Amino acid sequence: MNNYKLLISYDGTEYCGWQNQPNMKTIQGEIESALRKIFNNQKISLIGSGRTDSGVHALNQAANFHIKTNMSDVQIKNALNANLDNSIFVNSCVAVSDEFHARFSALKREYVYKATTDYSPFSKNYEWKIKYKLNLEKLNYCSQLLIGEHDFSKFCKSTSRKENNNCNIFESKWNMKNEKIAYTIVSDRFLHHMVRLLVGTMVEVGVGRISISEFKCLVDNDSCSMNPVKAPANGLFLKNVFY
Repeated sequence: MNNYKLLISYDGTEYCGWQNQPNMKTIQGEIESALRKIFNNQKISLIGSGRTDSGVHALNQAANFHIKTNMSDVQIKNALNANLDNSIFVNSCVAVSDEFHARFSALKREYVYKATTDYSPFSKNYEWKIKYKLNLEKLNYCSQLLIGEHDFSKFCKSTSRKENNNCNIFESKWNMKNEKIAYTIVSDRFLHHMVRLLVGTMVEVGVGRISISEFKCLVDNDSCSMNPVKAPANGLFLKNVFY
């Protein structure tokens, strides 16, 4: 039995996220369906590095699956792309060790969130349109408060909180060029809705609706009078998974 690692890019606009759901169109479901077509209807489980929500995109989602085959890596990649909708593309397929696990072998993950202050109908599925001018200095001050290990319980979907909600943030920064805005974050793990809640709340600071001290209160997991604000899904991209 061979173990294969895939790197996958996808436009998540028309999908109900990565993970299989009954009667729903998902990225995992579409790729597993393509694998069944290629390998004579064998049941193959695809393991992703993590879940992305409905409407979230990926530039290099990592996944792995096991199969016994004489097909080459390139042949598997080409066969998958021939059987997938054009909103999903397999960037690479390589044979890896049996021990490799797309989720548990990952050391850190990188997300980028894209926004703009200049609306275009051609980018509406890939950028958050922000109506107000942002203070880049405030945004980056907030982003630096995230560096290191913190309990991100307040930046997590309440029904998804775990016993341990600590994440170690290696990189957190905002960049702005003309009307285009991008936020990059690298962490050892991410909680459900964490990036979108961080982005949305920092934007609230950037437009002056909440203070830096209020944001810090949330980051420190103190008792706060406010709740974080969630950015829409369409601007979020899983950029890289590091092993």
